[in-house]
Amino acid sequence: MSLKSMTAFGSAELSTANTQYRCEIRTLNSRFCDISIKLPRSLLSLEPQLLALVKSHLQRGKVDVFFDLSQLDKAAHLPRLNEAAIKHYLGLAEELREIHPSLTPLSQYEVMRFEGAMDSAGSVPGDIYIASHEENIRKVMELALAQVNKQRASEGAVLQTALVKLVDAVNSDREAILAKRETIQAALFETYKKRLDRLLGLVDESVPDLSKIIPDDRLLSELAILTDRADIEEELTRLKAHEDEFLRIMETEDESGRKLDFLCQEMHREVNTISNKLTQLDVATHSLTLKQNIERLKQQVQNIE
Repeated sequence: MSLKSMTAFGSAELSTANTQYRCEIRTLNSRFCDISIKLPRSLLSLEPQLLALVKSHLQRGKVDVFFDLSQLDKAAHLPRLNEAAIKHYLGLAEELREIHPSLTPLSQYEVMRFEGAMDSAGSVPGDIYIASHEENIRKVMELALAQVNKQRASEGAVLQTALVKLVDAVNSDREAILAKRETIQAALFETYKKRLDRLLGLVDESVPDLSKIIPDDRLLSELAILTDRADIEEELTRLKAHEDEFLRIMETEDESGRKLDFLCQEMHREVNTISNKLTQLDVATHSLTLKQNIERLKQQVQNIE
């Protein structure tokens, strides 16, 4: 499996004896599948089946589809004489001359101006006109969609390489924090103990027998509990699991954009917890880098189908 970008452009042309068809498709980022098809008014009835065709190729993104039809025979759309209408008008003119012999005959120009005397070449029944273009419109659209998918896959491969590097960077900072975890825990314990000693020194002046009221082993136990609450082992473990799942989804699943976006949110949550629990400078530096790389991951993932 490989990732697909949601940003792409594809175009295709198809020519028959009389008509040239052109289709252009532009796709952009979107949370959903939002399709807009621009068709000539005379072909609007084809929109539902063309929407279904796009959805069979593209699952997500803002999709704009443009069609252009042009006649190769430039005379094909020129008006034609309507013989039946002309015969009708000429017959009426003869009847008038029989009634009023003084009337002059109609000129060619006058006959051509009568309603219905001229027909447009495109004035065929709607169903016949649509049927004459339907197959070729589908063909040229499929050719354009193939170009879009090719470009999406190409950009997706570049994205995948960049994402793998960012996940590696996240893993590196996580490992660096993990390597310092025990040292950090010991330092935390000593910090809490010093603070407690200072506090007990102040209190002992007013309560001389404080050590009898609160035994030393009880104090040490409470210190251990405080230190354990500041432990980040679970957060680091979950962060590692999210990294592994991120890589797995990229390699094995289609339409992975939403899942990867969710994992970015989960990773960001774990890093926030780590930075809230520990404020040591060396941990804070790694936490900041983690947040930056996860934010970059999230930005890149927004472009994945």
